[in-house]
Amino acid sequence: MSVANHIEILTLRASFQAEESGTLPAYLGSTIRGILGHCMRNAACTNPGVQCHLCHVSDDCEYARSFNSPGNVAGAVNPFVIHAPVRDKTAWKAGDRCIFNITILGKATQAADFYLKGLIAMGERGWGVNRMRFSISHITNSRNNTLVWSGGKTWLQNLKPSPLTVNGKKATSVLIQFDTPTRILVKRQLCTKLTFDNIVQSLVRRIGLLSHAYSGKLLEWDEEELIKKAKNIRTVEESWRFVDFKRYSITYDKKLALPAIEGWARYEGDLTPFTELLEIGKSLHVGKNATHGFGHYEVFADN
Repeated sequence: MSVANHIEILTLRASFQAEESGTLPAYLGSTIRGILGHCMRNAACTNPGVQCHLCHVSDDCEYARSFNSPGNVAGAVNPFVIHAPVRDKTAWKAGDRCIFNITILGKATQAADFYLKGLIAMGERGWGVNRMRFSISHITNSRNNTLVWSGGKTWLQNLKPSPLTVNGKKATSVLIQFDTPTRILVKRQLCTKLTFDNIVQSLVRRIGLLSHAYSGKLLEWDEEELIKKAKNIRTVEESWRFVDFKRYSITYDKKLALPAIEGWARYEGDLTPFTELLEIGKSLHVGKNATHGFGHYEVFADN
């Protein structure tokens, strides 16, 4: 039984079409988060001139609960992740499609209709600095491949979460491919390459925070023992590159640096105790800035 099957998740896949030619950043995760955030805030905010952490109604605001995690005793972690597979495409022309996933976690799935309305509203707002026009085609529940929204019609019965259940398996070798910018910090310093225990420690912390904050459950696992075992896993091949990522922040009215890495590594050893953890992380991402789509990876295992 999965250690995270008490966490409910809902993954919506949104399909948009460009209505005109234009340019967008090479990595769209942060752009999508920004547009969605604006749409959701416009729908929910009753005090637009007040920052969320200073607002007296933030605890009851769906936007604040999703983007600012006010009053979280578990720590500052937000209940969704974005994955935008399209990469390094800056020139767009009319008819081009943009497809991305948003995974909503835990008790935030109870507000799934609020996320859905935000996605639909993205088709009414310009994208990027040049405000490119995109129209929405359809939205599906990617976990069970059912239609949620199309042509103005909504299938609410398909807007339902499912438990985060995964299966572990025996493995002595895994290749982990980090296909979006990834930010794992050790002693506040960015890891420029990832040892296996770096990954495990980051996953354990993230999964624990999400479980506590959005499912109300403290996970009972021996973190120290897991990390001790992870230190015995060897890195046998690896390739990394630095990503000098920057995003514009409306809150601070300037560009913020989010240095990250991308790449892959192959690890060998007794990986069986970790395969379930790695599978969970594929849905929840690893490291910081997961709401921007950071920290997504794929796992290829061999026993």
